[in-house]
Amino acid sequence: MSDAARDTVLPLILVVLLSIAAAFSFQGSRGLYETTEGRYAEAAREMVETGNYLVPTLDYQPHWTKPPLAYWGMAAGLMLFGQSEGGIRFSNSLAFFLTILAVMVLGSSLWGRRTGIIAGLIYLSSPFPFLGANAVATDTLLTFWEISAVLCYIKSYRSMDSRRKTTWIILMWIFFGLGFLTKGPPSLLPLIPLIVWNYTRKVKVSLFKGFGFPLFFLVGFSWFLLVTFRNPHLATYFLKTEVVERVSSTAVHNPEWYGPFAVFLPVLLGGQGAWLYFGARGCWRSIRAGRSRLSSFLRGNEEVLFLLLWLILPLFIFSIAKSRLELYVLPLYAPIALLLAHWIDGFENLSWKRLFAVATVSVLLLAGLKYGISVFPNRNNMKHVYEMGLELVNDSPEYFVFEEDKLYGMQYYLDGMMQRVTRTGGESWADVGIDDLLSSLNSNRNATEYLILSRTKKKSFLEKAFSSHEVDVRTTGNKYWTWFLISQKQS
Repeated sequence: MSDAARDTVLPLILVVLLSIAAAFSFQGSRGLYETTEGRYAEAAREMVETGNYLVPTLDYQPHWTKPPLAYWGMAAGLMLFGQSEGGIRFSNSLAFFLTILAVMVLGSSLWGRRTGIIAGLIYLSSPFPFLGANAVATDTLLTFWEISAVLCYIKSYRSMDSRRKTTWIILMWIFFGLGFLTKGPPSLLPLIPLIVWNYTRKVKVSLFKGFGFPLFFLVGFSWFLLVTFRNPHLATYFLKTEVVERVSSTAVHNPEWYGPFAVFLPVLLGGQGAWLYFGARGCWRSIRAGRSRLSSFLRGNEEVLFLLLWLILPLFIFSIAKSRLELYVLPLYAPIALLLAHWIDGFENLSWKRLFAVATVSVLLLAGLKYGISVFPNRNNMKHVYEMGLELVNDSPEYFVFEEDKLYGMQYYLDGMMQRVTRTGGESWADVGIDDLLSSLNSNRNATEYLILSRTKKKSFLEKAFSSHEVDVRTTGNKYWTWFLISQKQS
């Protein structure tokens, strides 16, 4: 073992331990937020309940917006740890931990082990990926597949052995296939800078040698082909709704022209947390020193050019697409962390003690923030709303939500035993109208209690409906939500 490698053994052990703390701390403390987290969690819960792992469902109806791999990961967490927030987020925790390791290996492959460890420290202690791993969604898992695919390409590019080159490319295509099975076409965005880079080099990697691409097609497309064969209408749905409309339609998230600046810029810059200081200080020093330092960072450094392509080209595509959410660009934080690590290692000359101090304090603060968010009241935290309703429960009431066509997080906490009541009951998603529901209680067809959840701003209509029926009513709630416990009036 070389002296340089020996000097990084302890830092490597420490960064792995810190990674475990960052990835798994307080993952189960916060309840599910509406709407995204509730939707994914309920779909995974229904998958476990029904045993149908081929067709994701939501409210027990086919739900085709995403392929199933992320749901499978969440379902596995539920089977391992029970129906809990920690269970539903376990696949995210594991993916975040593995992504940190992949970033370290990638940094080590580009510049050496010290830079790789610094990159891992930056990634695990930056607010954007740290808090992103706490969100129940596809993006943390997708990030792992994408970074692993890029890592395999770099390994192939740096290898001198033709057989190893081919093996790494095969693995690259498998990871891209897993990414496609997680989120579809967005998973292939790293291929654009990768292809641009590869075919502008004097020494090129044969991207289609071996059986890597057929494996990608098998892994990534088999589910799409199978469900489309069984449901031919899905071909139009996948292409039109999930691809074309997300790129061009204005009926999506943040379609405004300024969307990229309002949505992506804050998380890519502010999401660096304490590490932004070193980046900003480096820029200021470069300005004061003239162009020499920045030029030496860029000139003749093909790794920096590769990372800039990886960052800029997908970001441009995300910016021109009409649908924009912060977590879309989570995979692009890896090249930022790697670039910053290279700058710190090459020009800042920070000691391990200082680097680990920044990372450790950041992890402690972020973990504290994660826990604090879990106890701070939030109108979208369905766990808090669910627990509030339990204050009224004596027996086993039937649960209803008033004029809510979604609220899947509440449906998750109620084990799917939630019905939707509206003023008339005429909506396609409604189970019953409020008058019919109250009449069924009065006619003694259901000798039970009804627990009805309403947004507080809508509760006046319910109170008026209750007054026209002979029912006993008890309430609890906050400024956002009100629970009504409805029972037969005692004579």
